[in-house]
Amino acid sequence: MGLVRDLGAYTPSLPFRGKASRIWTITWNFDGLLLASGGDDKTVRIWKHIPDAEKKLENMTTIDDGHNKAVRTLAFSHCGKFLMSGSFDASMIVYAKEDGEFTETNTLEGHESEVKCVAYNASDEFLASCSRDKTVWFWQLDEDDDYQVVSVLQAHTQDVKFVVWHPTENLLVSCSYDSSIRFYVYDDEDWVTQQKLENIHDGTVWCADFDGSGDRLVTVGEDRIVQIFKREYSNDQVVKDSWKVACKHEISNSRWPLYSVSWNKATNLIAVAGGDATIRIFSYHETGDDIQLTEEHVIEKHTGEVNCVSWNPIFVNLLASCSDDGTIRLTEVEI
Repeated sequence: MGLVRDLGAYTPSLPFRGKASRIWTITWNFDGLLLASGGDDKTVRIWKHIPDAEKKLENMTTIDDGHNKAVRTLAFSHCGKFLMSGSFDASMIVYAKEDGEFTETNTLEGHESEVKCVAYNASDEFLASCSRDKTVWFWQLDEDDDYQVVSVLQAHTQDVKFVVWHPTENLLVSCSYDSSIRFYVYDDEDWVTQQKLENIHDGTVWCADFDGSGDRLVTVGEDRIVQIFKREYSNDQVVKDSWKVACKHEISNSRWPLYSVSWNKATNLIAVAGGDATIRIFSYHETGDDIQLTEEHVIEKHTGEVNCVSWNPIFVNLLASCSDDGTIRLTEVEI
């Protein structure tokens, strides 16, 4: 199925005492022309994506005075105006884009320990954050571009690793060290937990992502399993929609956890990466009730654990990845 082309490695910072600085997170903005990265060096870097150039990424901005511990998570707003960072220092920083530059405008505090993930909903009205303190926070952006806390939920019993929004609806999923995921909805007054799925992985649930329709969800975990959930709609106003397991695929030739998953909304390819320094590309096929994941490509360019993979939303064949080896890599996956 198609070809894979390596587009090179990009190193944000020089090695410290001979050791590369781990990169925890990368994220594309929604026009596909900016990539943000963050890691152990406490900085947020914004890269310009130049599609037609030989060198595809150019470091445009480096912000090194915001956090005093590692930057764990980043999220662009859909409108392109804001970039949010979350850190092991338990804070989140809002950067606003003005005259092409991102400058710090606000610091959000409240979590009691490391912020693990931040994410904007489709309308940018709500922001979700999660933390080692076992909570998921919902923030609302007001007309003055200020963020107000509207709900704090502790539906998990352990560290919350990841949150992801439905592509069009006010539906949020959280993943946790307690081996479960939670679904949250807005009931016109408050955010509530709609569904709890326990013990879906043997160990930590590290990451999740929706497909383009929002009716399928993929999760990955410590047990090296890629799992697909299918939404079952309800016509009953009292009984809500539910999610059930539809497919499980185990990575049998590795003993390392799977840390990140990204579902390509245009091509339906699923990128999975983890502790074995490997990225795997799966094609997704659904016929009736039968769902099949087929491993199409294995990419072994990183030399350390791969912490995050992210498909470009516009240049749909382009995949970015980051690693403990201190590099960001770009890979073109032809359909």
